[in-house]
Amino acid sequence: MAMGVQSALVSGLVLLAAWTLGVWLGAMVLAAGVWLTIKAYRAQPSGELRLVQRGGQWEGSWLQSTGEAGVVLGVSCDYLGPWLVGLRIGSQRLWVWPDSSATANQRALRRCFHRPGR
Repeated sequence: MAMGVQSALVSGLVLLAAWTLGVWLGAMVLAAGVWLTIKAYRAQPSGELRLVQRGGQWEGSWLQSTGEAGVVLGVSCDYLGPWLVGLRIGSQRLWVWPDSSATANQRALRRCFHRPGR
């Protein structure tokens, strides 16, 4: 979904640049937009995130294709809504949607970051 929105924005920008500034500049904007969209797509995290609580702090690591845990990063939840969970994993931002994981995993994640009374 996010890639579709980014592609639509790039397309609009390319058309605007080609119409107002010329076809050559529009082509350069297209090349830059495609490159940035591909770069953003490749930078997206994928796989399974493993969470471990150490003291009062949560740490997470992405499960690699070999089955081993990756680099351990600090994990914090800065948004816990009814249909969306916002996590910070190291310096990355991750939004977890209800349909992106199994129901049991979604509930377990919400229990990790839920603070009673809030």
